[in-house]
Amino acid sequence: MNGMYYLRQPIKINTIMTKIQETLAALPEEKKALFIPAFGDVDKFYTTVYLIARNEHVTELEKPDRYEDRLQVIRQIRGKVEKLVSSFGLDGSEIVADIASDYFEDYVNYKEPDIRMTNEEFLGIIQKVARGNL
Repeated sequence: MNGMYYLRQPIKINTIMTKIQETLAALPEEKKALFIPAFGDVDKFYTTVYLIARNEHVTELEKPDRYEDRLQVIRQIRGKVEKLVSSFGLDGSEIVADIASDYFEDYVNYKEPDIRMTNEEFLGIIQKVARGNL
């Protein structure tokens, strides 16, 4: 032996999951499947909610033209996401709040996450949620 240990499963380098990411990853497959029609999968759900939190925060900070209207729309979408996740038999408000907490944790620590979603994907998901026909 050369003194090395070999893993039977691949590991992710420099990938530390937050508590809510671990919770979502540990959901039973039948619960994870409920996220597919609107979000594609649980990871994209997490990213979508993270970006909603970021958009709300940046809008509050920068106060662009008609920012009150923008905030209202963002908050309506967030509420629809919470209700949708609650309809899966999960605590939608708590899950969304935990993901928003991850965003703020990154923000105060100047961390920029690796977002693996295009603007088009994000907007497509937001439009599906806004229409509510899932």
